[in-house]
Amino acid sequence: MGSLYRYILFLAICVTFPLFCHGQDDTVSFSRRGGVYANAFSVSLSCQSPTHHIRYTLNGSTPDQNSILYTSPVMLSTKLCTTSDIYKIPISPADEFYLPDSVTKAIVIRAAAFDDMGNRVSRVVTQSYFISSLGCTLHGLPVVSICADSLALFDHDTGILVPGVHLDPDDPKMTGNYAQEGRAWERLINIEYYTDGNNGFNQAAGLRTHGGILARRAQQKGLKIYAREEYGKKNFKYRIFEETDLKKFKHLILKPFRNACTPAGVHDWLANHIASELDMEFTATRPVTLFLNGEYWGIYFIQEKIDDRYIEGHFDIDHDSVNVINCWGELESGSSDSWYSLYYSLWASDLSDPDQYYHYSRQIDLHNFIDYYIFELFSANWDWPCNNVRCWQTSDGSPWRWVFYDGDCCFDSSNPDMYGYATYTGPQYWPSCTWSTLFFRKFLENESFKNQFLHRLEAVNSNHFSYKHTKKYLDKIRNLLREEIPQQSQRFNNPKNMNEWEQACQYIDDFLARRENQFWDETKTFFHLGDDHITSVKGYPNPMLRGEKLNLMITTEEESTVGVSIYDINGRFLKGQYIFLEQGENIVSLDVGFLTGVIVVKIGKHSEKVIILPQ
Repeated sequence: MGSLYRYILFLAICVTFPLFCHGQDDTVSFSRRGGVYANAFSVSLSCQSPTHHIRYTLNGSTPDQNSILYTSPVMLSTKLCTTSDIYKIPISPADEFYLPDSVTKAIVIRAAAFDDMGNRVSRVVTQSYFISSLGCTLHGLPVVSICADSLALFDHDTGILVPGVHLDPDDPKMTGNYAQEGRAWERLINIEYYTDGNNGFNQAAGLRTHGGILARRAQQKGLKIYAREEYGKKNFKYRIFEETDLKKFKHLILKPFRNACTPAGVHDWLANHIASELDMEFTATRPVTLFLNGEYWGIYFIQEKIDDRYIEGHFDIDHDSVNVINCWGELESGSSDSWYSLYYSLWASDLSDPDQYYHYSRQIDLHNFIDYYIFELFSANWDWPCNNVRCWQTSDGSPWRWVFYDGDCCFDSSNPDMYGYATYTGPQYWPSCTWSTLFFRKFLENESFKNQFLHRLEAVNSNHFSYKHTKKYLDKIRNLLREEIPQQSQRFNNPKNMNEWEQACQYIDDFLARRENQFWDETKTFFHLGDDHITSVKGYPNPMLRGEKLNLMITTEEESTVGVSIYDINGRFLKGQYIFLEQGENIVSLDVGFLTGVIVVKIGKHSEKVIILPQ
């Protein structure tokens, strides 16, 4: 009966709080705003009406008529740090839970005005203080402070962070309160974000758990934050990320350090920053330190949430006019009609036919599709393509575009069979399955697509994916996190120590160092790239007229893909392409444009001079 009463009370608070606050006009003011400070100071509180009094809490909970009465300026000291010790609450299965000896604590003051009858007559104002001289030392990262009532987070029936009432003892790894989804499991919080100069935002918002069950049941959980008008503000308004000029966000993700597939913790950040240079949408992300009700909760990455609101913000398209598909068929927003029409017709298509290829290549943004696949293959994302795939279009039928997100499983395999993943047709479900490889397999039926894919891959691999280039990103995130890692380790035992983190980062470094050449070798193997088995090349007609197509008779001992390069008589490169040869004699027609004079056609060790006469 007690838990039911708490649940009813909790729901009543959630429902009435926004309505109650809407009609209140008294406000509690703080003499110093929250943020990161070197030394302690005193904080004065005031409200507009002299007939009202102020009460405040220090443990992140909402102040009520029984909270501490404010009578004089509050001197910030360690005595004001919360004593709730919520870090001791088991919020994950026993095999996932780690109990540190202690945690770093900030000072959180949540205050509101009350009348003489004990009724709250103002909204709750929250300010969090991170004081170095009081032992709350941060290391240059922005800080996020989340405050919420304990019932919202930890109650057996209503808490979203605990195993709770929804834990099934017969299936403890897949169930729990933290596995619940939807608006019913969104809880009212206050969130503060502070960066350089204590700039940022501070507002009420909604909190849910985020990610797959592994991310939800872990002690350091995935979280998502919702701005809503009913909480006070419709958006989070601040330029959070360097990668985008956006200053307004409807939804945000807090991805935990421990989500990464190794103790390096940087895989997703690194993947998104490399992906940002290509023609695809990606997740802007930034490392922060998180405090929950005044207690240190480790390193997180604040991120954009990939959904219809993301498209709205980046492309100035109303979110109601966007179709978003997840995992090759799961509708996230809008309508799935256009998607399934494309998907099922593609099964029966023959894209070796130029007309069919032309039709389907207009249904997707082909350049985006190629860049997306090239990056997923390069990064060796072993939680793909069956998982972590999103694409979108406008409801008026624009070409589908693919979005890169969730790179937690990138850069982790020394011998990845990524082309095998991308073209798999067997019976298994994960990490690849037949229905998740349809698009790539069908487009590979067309030689024009393969040509475009290989040319783009060759260019991207030698520039964007070169070790000299990718290492700059890895070095940047290592430097950003290095000083904070010991505190993350002490809090969650992930990584276990500094040495484990350095070794995990070095593993990624080694991956990047060899990946450019390795990726090209894998590509050559998959496409049978090589010209060693060509026995003869003959071009005709020779001479030929300007504007004619050049025919090449090529004999090869094995099926292969070869590069054809065309030079002028002085050795200056003019154009090139890949051609796909069957074993034996092949006749290939090349469009050499409107060149005139003598050209040299080179295929491996073979070259052929061709004279082009003006018409």
